[in-house]
Amino acid sequence: MAVIHLTIVNPQGQYFNDDAEKVIVRTTGGDVCILPNHIDYAASLGDGEARVTDAKGNTRKAHVVGGVIHVASNDVQVICNHFEWVD
Repeated sequence: MAVIHLTIVNPQGQYFNDDAEKVIVRTTGGDVCILPNHIDYAASLGDGEARVTDAKGNTRKAHVVGGVIHVASNDVQVICNHFEWVD
């Protein structure tokens, strides 16, 4: 199965740096789902839930506040002001 490389960071540290099947985040324009081979993309993040499905199919939820998401060549960076795993 195809994967993306996902990195999630904020000023307090790094929360994820591995392959993933998909990531869903809340942007200022609404929720977006990033899958493998997504077009290059960038957006401002809003305040809301994020869901990360890792390469093994496990899904985790988190609360994200502000920042940006950047997608290029199956490399996804979520750089946020606040990030907290819900589980």
